[in-house]
Amino acid sequence: MPWFQRKKASGTPGEPPAAQPAAAPAQTLSISRLLSEDLILAAPVGADKDKFMEALARRLCEKRKLGSPAPFLAKVHEREQGISTTLDTGLSMPHARMDNLEGIAAVLGLVPQGMPDPKQPDLTIRAMFMFFSPNRQEAFTQHLHLLRGVSALFQAAFIEDMLKDPKPEAVLALIRSKEQSV
Repeated sequence: MPWFQRKKASGTPGEPPAAQPAAAPAQTLSISRLLSEDLILAAPVGADKDKFMEALARRLCEKRKLGSPAPFLAKVHEREQGISTTLDTGLSMPHARMDNLEGIAAVLGLVPQGMPDPKQPDLTIRAMFMFFSPNRQEAFTQHLHLLRGVSALFQAAFIEDMLKDPKPEAVLALIRSKEQSV
């Protein structure tokens, strides 16, 4: 069974079903392995951060067969109530740890026109990397490794390079190329 297909649901209403492991151990975690062309999308003109997060969560849950996006969005919104996940590089990283998830699931959004962060209006979102990881102690290191890896990879110049040719296949190839050169 491919890594992105879920295990049998736990049967508990309102909980997302589990996904298969999505990556290698933390020290070799590859961002490009978490993505596919159908998990890279552009924000519609005029979309705000909340609407775009909803679109990303819907796409992720649909493509990875994770069930309803509602529990994922609830966790992300809860997380976003604290400190904003938008960095001064133009990257926003909404993320959460989820019960019943076996591996990391991620989606990438591009915002060519830019989007203000509602909590930090002086910051413009140009890319949004949303991800969910298992809410288990043994998965926490991998969660932190991904946060560090994404923030290191998606620097302002790299985001601008992605936006020059925002077609999913070009973006994924650029990410792979950058990962191989590091």
